[in-house]
Amino acid sequence: MIENKPIAIILAVLTFIAGTAFFVGIIFYFAGYPLSSLGEHQLYVFFAVLIGVVLASVVYGRGSNDRAKMAAKCVEELLGVKVKTNDMWRILRGVESMPTFVINDYVSKDINGVEAYEEGIRAYVPKLTDENLEDIRRIINKPVPELQNVLNELYLETELEQFKILAEPKAEHLITINLEELKGILFNE
Repeated sequence: MIENKPIAIILAVLTFIAGTAFFVGIIFYFAGYPLSSLGEHQLYVFFAVLIGVVLASVVYGRGSNDRAKMAAKCVEELLGVKVKTNDMWRILRGVESMPTFVINDYVSKDINGVEAYEEGIRAYVPKLTDENLEDIRRIINKPVPELQNVLNELYLETELEQFKILAEPKAEHLITINLEELKGILFNE
């Protein structure tokens, strides 16, 4: 992962340009189309642009496991719960895909997000081991301010604004109601 953000951005942009140009050339070469027909074959250009975006994303560091490793280590140290790097990577991608304005909306309106996903959670419960359920119980039973300290540490490790919003005192009630709902679904309490 590139630590210097301006260099990472420049390299990502250059990778996007070079990757897109390279894949446009490859696609058009193998399809037998002249480059002058770019306007007629916009779908192929679109696919080349998508490939360029993926390459740029990897260069920028979003495809790296470093952030997931650091976050998993943070969770293990602060909560005593071991999370595999691949699982943490998926969690971070999920958190990252949730726009900050949505999280702010959840916080300001005290929206019970667990309730919205109850069916999916109930369907997933049979896949959890007893150890998984004990880890979840241990986390749910921690005081919310302590969990918010963990969220703040995750923000410092990952720089994901979503964690920062949830670590703020105004999010305490939202976290409390969602944990209570989750406890009811998982443990019938």
